[in-house]
Amino acid sequence: MTAPPRDERLDRPATSDSTARALVAAIPDPIFRIGVDGTYRGFKVDSEEDLLTPPDEVIGYSVHERLPVGVADAVLAAGRRAVSEQEPQHIEYTLEVRGETRDYEGRVVACGPDEFVFIVRDFTERTRQERELERERDFSRAVVRSTPSFLALVDTEGTLLGVNRALERAAGIPEEAWIGLPFWTLFIVEQDVERAKHDFERLRDGDAPGVVEYEHVAPDGERLVVDWTATIVHDAEGAPRFLLCGLDITARKQVEEEIRRSRARIVSAGDAERKRLERNLHDGAQQNLVSVSHAVHLALRELRSDPDRAEQHLDRALEELTTAHEELRELARGLHPQLLTLQGLGAAVRALAGRAPIPVTVVMVDDGQRWPPLVESAAYFVVSEALTNVLKYARASSATVRVAPRDDVLVVEVSDDGCGGARPEVGSGLGGLRDRVEALDGTFELDSPPGAGTRVHAALPLAAEP
Repeated sequence: MTAPPRDERLDRPATSDSTARALVAAIPDPIFRIGVDGTYRGFKVDSEEDLLTPPDEVIGYSVHERLPVGVADAVLAAGRRAVSEQEPQHIEYTLEVRGETRDYEGRVVACGPDEFVFIVRDFTERTRQERELERERDFSRAVVRSTPSFLALVDTEGTLLGVNRALERAAGIPEEAWIGLPFWTLFIVEQDVERAKHDFERLRDGDAPGVVEYEHVAPDGERLVVDWTATIVHDAEGAPRFLLCGLDITARKQVEEEIRRSRARIVSAGDAERKRLERNLHDGAQQNLVSVSHAVHLALRELRSDPDRAEQHLDRALEELTTAHEELRELARGLHPQLLTLQGLGAAVRALAGRAPIPVTVVMVDDGQRWPPLVESAAYFVVSEALTNVLKYARASSATVRVAPRDDVLVVEVSDDGCGGARPEVGSGLGGLRDRVEALDGTFELDSPPGAGTRVHAALPLAAEP
C-alpha cells in the first residue's frame, strides 16, 4: 500500500477556521482522523513517541495494520456507531508499549458522514494511583478490622457510623446493631454515661478531654476498663467525624490492684513480724535478762553476809543468761540464719530438716553451690515456712525438699503426704511466701487437694538483684 502524502495530517483539517485549528492544537492528547473503513486519514501528536509506528506508517494504513485485532475492532466499531448514531463513544483498552502494559481511554466523535475523530488519552498513571489507593484502602480496612484496639466512628452528634471487629467482640454486639445510635447508649456502664456525654460535648466544642477512662460490661458480665481517645477526621465530602480509639487496660488495672494489695500485705506482714518479735523478746529473752539482773543484784547484796546464797543467785543468773542467749539465737535464725550466710542454702536447708520432728528428705545437686543472696534468702524462707505449715497443720508422716537450678531460675519445692487443703490466705505464712517470691519476679504455686498432701512450688529468677 502506498501512503498518501504527509501533508494530509490532521493539522490541515477540512475547515480552515482558525478557531478550530487553535482548539485542536490546544488538546494535548493524540488525535486521529479515521474513515469508517478503518483507514487513517490524518493525525496530530505532540511527540512521535505517542505513535506505535513510524509517522510514515500511519496515514493510509488501516487500524488493523497498526493495532492489535481486539483493539482495532473496538476502535472501528465505536467509530461506526459514532457516525451512525451521531453520539460520542468511549472505549478503554490496554497496549504493550516498549515492553510495558499501558492503559488508554479513547473518545470517538463523528466528524463527517464517513469519518470520525479518535482522541486517545494514556491514563496508566491514574490507574496505578487508583489501584495503589485501593490497596491502601484495603490495607487500612484490614488493619481497622483486625486491630485489638476498639475503634468507633461517630458524627458530630455522637451517632455511631461504624465499629471494628474488636469492639463488636468485646461488647457482644454486631456492627449493624450499633449504627445510628449514640455511642454512649451501648457498652458503657450506666454510671459513666453522663460523663461520656459531657466529654463528647467538650470534644465537639474543641476542648478535647484527652484520655478518658470508662467502664464497660462484657457479654459474660466481666467489667472492662478502657482508655478512650478521639481524633478528628473528615469523610469524602469533608464533613467532620470523630474516630474514637479505646485501649482495654483491664489486665493492667488488675495487675496494678494486685501490686497495691501485695504491697499492703507486705506492709501488714512487716508490722505483724515486728509485733511478733517484740512479743517474743518481751516474753522470752527480755524476761530472762530481767531475771539475770535480779539474780545479780541479790548476789551482790548477799555476797559478804552469805557467800553460798550469793553463789546460788549467780548460778541462776547464768542459767537465765544461757536461756536468753538461746532464744535470741532462735530469733536471729528466724530473721536470717548465720548458717545461710556462712555456708549457703544447702547447709541451712539441711539444718531445718534436721530439726523437724518428722523425716524430711532433702534433694539437692550440690550443698556447697551458692546463688545470689536474695535468691538464697527467699528459697530458705520458702522451705522454712512450708515445713512449719507441714508440722502445724498437715498431720504428715514425712516431707521432701527439692532445690535445683533449672535454666535461669532456682526451683524450690516442698511436698508432704499430709491431709492437704492448704490455702495461701491473706495474712497467712503461705500468703507471705507468695508476696516474697513475686517481689523477686518469681512464680509461686500451691497444689493442695484435700486428702492428697500439699506441694509448694517456687521458681526464683537467678538474676534477682538486691
